[in-house]
Amino acid sequence: MIECKSRLLAFNINWALMNICNYSCRYCHLDLNSGSIKSPSYEVVLKFVEKIMANSRNYGLTPYFEFGGGEVTLFRRFGQLAKTIHGNDGRVSIVSNGSKKVSWWQANAKYLSGVSLSYHIDETKSKSHFIEVSKVLEASQTTRFHVNVMMVPERFDDCFEFANRLKQEVRCSIALQPLFEGFGHGGITKKYSYTPEQEQIMKDFRGRPELKTLPPSMAELEVNYADGTTKNLSTFDLIANDQTNFVGWDCYAGIDSLVVTFSGDIYRSWCMQDGPIGSIYDENIELPTNPTKCRTKICQCGVDLSAKKVNTKLISNRQQEIAVTQL
Repeated sequence: MIECKSRLLAFNINWALMNICNYSCRYCHLDLNSGSIKSPSYEVVLKFVEKIMANSRNYGLTPYFEFGGGEVTLFRRFGQLAKTIHGNDGRVSIVSNGSKKVSWWQANAKYLSGVSLSYHIDETKSKSHFIEVSKVLEASQTTRFHVNVMMVPERFDDCFEFANRLKQEVRCSIALQPLFEGFGHGGITKKYSYTPEQEQIMKDFRGRPELKTLPPSMAELEVNYADGTTKNLSTFDLIANDQTNFVGWDCYAGIDSLVVTFSGDIYRSWCMQDGPIGSIYDENIELPTNPTKCRTKICQCGVDLSAKKVNTKLISNRQQEIAVTQL
């Protein structure tokens, strides 16, 4: 692999909007669900959104906001925020546990370009409710719909059983999501322990393709190899096959994308390796214009993986080989 980049021409903002959640999954750090950080006001959120949208238009890019939490649907006036962004030619994608009432999803699905529901087997109160919400999102012709089934090792078989039930009842992409230690606390350390058979099941499992005509998502990647070949892969493909070490590569996080923490701090990416570059509360924000050298051994978050990455060392070696051959 010599280069990896998203197929979607957009400026991606991954925003941890609030750390209030109605679930308390044990594999999520308290930073993700404790409600310990005061959420920004709707006015502050809207002001930063307007800055990003103006910046995106200057570069001819579509602003693509990915909101998560916590549970983002608990944010007051979130439906109104999604409607505003949608009405100004932006896109809104969310990560949610799907617990909001079905009527909320019916009212707001049309404003959501993408929804990724996470199924948490120890917290989800009703499998039937989760599937009913999934059917609403399946029916929305402008919404790309995905489900992550969080694979708790000691309940692996139960998680796998639900994934198969969902696959039979709903058309959407489904990933059996391996869990990682350190998730939600500024850096992944290692994957939870799975048997070789379980690892293979997670790699092989897929949902049923949606019957919708939609543009590429940020998770769809174009991967170029040194031999000149190209493959279209997903961020999950890289995770499932342990192809997430880009140490020494040029990473365009901060140029292709930004992340915003619960406290409003802005970083290039969720690995946070270069420190904050500003805050949503700042009047003026100077965004990066040059790539950074990756120093993080496991690039696990979808937005981080979707930022363009170039193996400059391999390119340089390849160019030297060509020069020698030509001599």
